[in-house]
Amino acid sequence: MRAFNIIVLVLVSFGHWSVGKEQAPFANRHSLFATVPPEWQSWGAETDWELTAIAQLLLRDEPNAEKFKDVLVLPLRESNAFITSDGYLVITEGLLEQLNGRDEIAFVIAHELAHLVKGHPRNLETDPTRLERVRTEVERGLGTSVVGTGLQILVNTIASYYSREREREADAEAIRLMAKVGFELNAARRALERLGEDVGFLSWFRSHPFIAERLEIVDKANRRWRLIAAEPPKIDPPLSRPPEVYVDLQMQLWSGQERNLWREFSEEVGKWFWSSLLEAAQQSSLPFYPVKRWQRHRAKIWTLNVTLSNWQISPLKLMDDEWLIWELRMNWRLQNERGEIWKDEEQRFSIALTKSEDVRNVVIRSAPLFAQRLAKFVVQSYPKPN
Repeated sequence: MRAFNIIVLVLVSFGHWSVGKEQAPFANRHSLFATVPPEWQSWGAETDWELTAIAQLLLRDEPNAEKFKDVLVLPLRESNAFITSDGYLVITEGLLEQLNGRDEIAFVIAHELAHLVKGHPRNLETDPTRLERVRTEVERGLGTSVVGTGLQILVNTIASYYSREREREADAEAIRLMAKVGFELNAARRALERLGEDVGFLSWFRSHPFIAERLEIVDKANRRWRLIAAEPPKIDPPLSRPPEVYVDLQMQLWSGQERNLWREFSEEVGKWFWSSLLEAAQQSSLPFYPVKRWQRHRAKIWTLNVTLSNWQISPLKLMDDEWLIWELRMNWRLQNERGEIWKDEEQRFSIALTKSEDVRNVVIRSAPLFAQRLAKFVVQSYPKPN
C-alpha cells in the first residue's frame, strides 16, 4: 500500500453547495438545468430522465396531459410534491429519499398527476400567519434565506391545497394510472406506510386524509385494477447517458478520544461528497455519472470505506511555535458493485492551524477539501479502458 500526505497551509472559507451566481456557469456548462424554468433555477431545481419518463408513461392518452411540462426535483429536506399552475410537477429530495425504488416513486408521481388528469382545483391559503410560517419553513428547509419571485411562487404553491375529497380521488386514480402501464400496485401501500410517519409542517401528508383511510382507498383500487394491470414498463436511460454509479460513502465510526468530532466531521463530509464527485467525474474523461442516494435503485453501487486509525495534533516542525498540524491517518478502500476491491490504500490528510484557532472550526471547515480528495480517489481508482 502507498501512503499519501496532503498538507494545506492556508484555509479558505467554504459554503454548502448551492446554485446561484457563483455556481451558475458550472451548472450551465453541464446542462443540469437545461429545461428548468428561470424561476426555479435559483432554487437548484433539476430534471431527472427517469422521473420525466415515469410521468410521461402515466399520462399517456389521458385528459389534460398536454398541460404537463416536466418533473422538477427541489433540494428541500422536507417531504413534499405538488403540481404548479403552469404544469410542472415539483418533488423534493426529502420525499424521494424516503421512497424505495421506481414503483414507489411512480405512486407519488401518479397521485400528483391524478389531480391534473381530474382537473382538481386548489384551495388558496389566505391566512397571513400561516403563509409566513410556510415561508419560514421553506427557508429553513433550503438551509438559507431567499428572496424574490421564486420564493413567493414556492410559498404560494405549498400553502395551497386540495380538499380531502380530491385527495381521496387522487389516491384511487393513481392506482389506475399505475396499473395501465404496469407499475407494481402494492408499492402504493408500502410508500404510504413509510411516508405516514412524516409529520413535518410541509409534509406531503399535511392536507391528506388519515393514513388508515388512504390505505383502505389504495387497497380497494388495487383489487379493482390488478387483474388488468399491464406488464412492467421498460424504462431505459437516454443513449447518450453514461453508466450511472452511486458511491456509498461509509465513514466508519471511531472509538478514540475525538470520536464525537470525527462523527460530526464525517457528516459534514457526506454533505459535500456528491457535488465533489460530480465535478471530479465531469472534469475527467471517465465514462460514468455519479447519482444521488435517491437514484441508487437504478445505478451500480460502489462502496468507499474510510477507516480512521489515528487522529493527532502536534507542533508543526520547520515553523515557529504558533503553528500546529492536525493529521488524520486512515485506510481508504473502494469496492465495485461485485465487491471487488479496486483500490486499498493508507492515506494521510493534514491541515495546518495556529494555536489561537478553534480546532473544531478548522476541522469542520476542512470537510469540503476532504470530500474533494475522496472524489479524486474514486475517479483515479476507476479502471482505465483497455
